[in-house]
Amino acid sequence: MDLQYLLLLQQLRNSAGSWLTTLMMSVSHMAMVGCLVICVVTYWGINRQLGYWLVSNCISSLFFNNLIKLTVCVYRPWILYPQLQPYPGAIESATGYSFPSGHTQTAASFYGSIAARYGKEKKGLTAFCVAAILLTAFSRNFLGVHTPQDVLFAIAISAVLVYFNTRLFEGIDRDPSFLTKFILVGCAASVLCILYFALKSYPMDYVNGVPIVDPAKMKNDGYMIAGACIGILTGTYLEVHYVKFETDGTVLQRILRIALGIPVIALFLRGVKNAIYALIGPAGGHVVVYALMSFYIIFVYPALFSAVERRLKARRAKEQ
Repeated sequence: MDLQYLLLLQQLRNSAGSWLTTLMMSVSHMAMVGCLVICVVTYWGINRQLGYWLVSNCISSLFFNNLIKLTVCVYRPWILYPQLQPYPGAIESATGYSFPSGHTQTAASFYGSIAARYGKEKKGLTAFCVAAILLTAFSRNFLGVHTPQDVLFAIAISAVLVYFNTRLFEGIDRDPSFLTKFILVGCAASVLCILYFALKSYPMDYVNGVPIVDPAKMKNDGYMIAGACIGILTGTYLEVHYVKFETDGTVLQRILRIALGIPVIALFLRGVKNAIYALIGPAGGHVVVYALMSFYIIFVYPALFSAVERRLKARRAKEQ
């Protein structure tokens, strides 16, 4: 059934022309990069609470996605079915094992978070979110990089995690001290997962003496997300206790925060990232790089712009 469905989509992709493939690539790209960028923009410049809600759901979803992927180790569909020819442009972003789909799970967590927060009052928004999730799932099948099971299971996991995180946030609102306990547990779980990814055994299948899949490469996404979780959790503790920034201010202030903060991430990924990899290797490098980047997003940059804005506000008040 999977093979027939994916071959049908492959035939559609080959006959429909480039416009449909380009559209599906855009939908797929939005699911990962676009959603995460919107999380950061929302957190810095639109609504701190909403931004953190989106970040929490997307990152926790990716954490469990990679934990499952690196546990069950399901090969990509073009490896399982040699008849399949995935769209070449989609292979680059199809890192790691196949089950469940990371792009679909991130999209389901992002759009599901919005629907969970605003869906009761805005039915049209809920319909849009559901459509966006389903379209993302279809795009991964259309591009030939995931099976139907990959995307359906990813949606199910995201639904469970959004529900769980809703209850978790409600518990923290009732008892703020619970946040510290959760951060400690989350950091410990992230460290244990890094050790698990490094020490567990992986399938080693060969063709002409060459491994079909290199486990060292497959583990990179797991290291990356575990590092990001550590950065977000430690940054959250410091931000909540020592910064407590607000996203109010003029439209110009909000735009400046975002415009000045985003390029630092890009520069970090282009420059400092390679230096860290060269110093400690790719495995440790993935953990450290994404821990630092997440820590910057959650704590360092908000602390900087909050301090600057408070100083400017005090100066204006003195001048008046």
